[in-house]
Amino acid sequence: MRYLKLGDAFIVRLMTGEEIHASLNELATLERIDVAGVEGIGAVYDAVLGYFDRANREYLKKSVPGEMEILSLSGNLSIKDSQPFAHLHVVLGGRNCEAVAGHLFEAKTGATCEIIVRPLKGFVKRTLDPATGLYLLDI
Repeated sequence: MRYLKLGDAFIVRLMTGEEIHASLNELATLERIDVAGVEGIGAVYDAVLGYFDRANREYLKKSVPGEMEILSLSGNLSIKDSQPFAHLHVVLGGRNCEAVAGHLFEAKTGATCEIIVRPLKGFVKRTLDPATGLYLLDI
């Protein structure tokens, strides 16, 4: 991972093979980021996407084979269990120019991944919400 601070934001470049969540959590640790907005583009492989089934209170996961373009990566950084936590959603496009989208559980960087992280002032943590079974922003 390479990154540069520009004003109040960080521009991040991930190298081939780097895992997106781990890299963002590392950046948050190194730069002491407690809450931030995240957006990005690039390419991934070995992606796992999900959809939250509220009725069953569980994520339905789907592996996405092959390399895909990141058409849109968005989300946030916050604190969960005293550690940085990247919550990300993604739209991916393949060779046939068809898109798949969902909650991003994991993905490795393909050719590159370019991410902008915009820290916010303050501290936001996630706590377990009994109604949904999800760790939601405690605001």
